[in-house]
Amino acid sequence: MAAARKTTRKAKPADREPRCPTCLGTGWDSEPIYVGPLGRHRKVGNVEAICSRCLGSGIDPTPDRF
Repeated sequence: MAAARKTTRKAKPADREPRCPTCLGTGWDSEPIYVGPLGRHRKVGNVEAICSRCLGSGIDPTPDRF
């Protein structure tokens, strides 16, 4: 029989900042744009803006809160 292989994982650096869960660390967030009356409104596109949670930094401001 073949010997069992052991895989080793690299440890994450301890000094790495947690990523923002809303924008996933990019600093940008997109919102869908809808037009029309409520019964028939449809999506026409997306608007990209700076993330309102991290204000564009990409770092989670409250990592232990959630």
